Amino acid sequence: MKANYSIADIEQAINYWTSHQAADSNLSLCPSARALANVYGEMIYRRETSVAADALNGEQSQAIETALHQMELGLAP
Repeated sequence: MKANYSIADIEQAINYWTSHQAADSNLSLCPSARALANVYGEMIYRRETSVAADALNGEQSQAIETALHQMELGLAP
């Protein structure tokens, strides 16, 4: 786990999830992308370029770690 995630890391993870999990019946983001979108929106609002890993909740940590790991392995487009 990284100590901090950049806004680019968060964006890449959101893109990973939107291309790998279908939206729900309301056409909103899948749960993993939604969890990260909340962080992303807060970062933009606060003009932050990174977020501490320990500031993320369990769902957010799992979503970003899984996405970044899968991309690192070359399992993402």
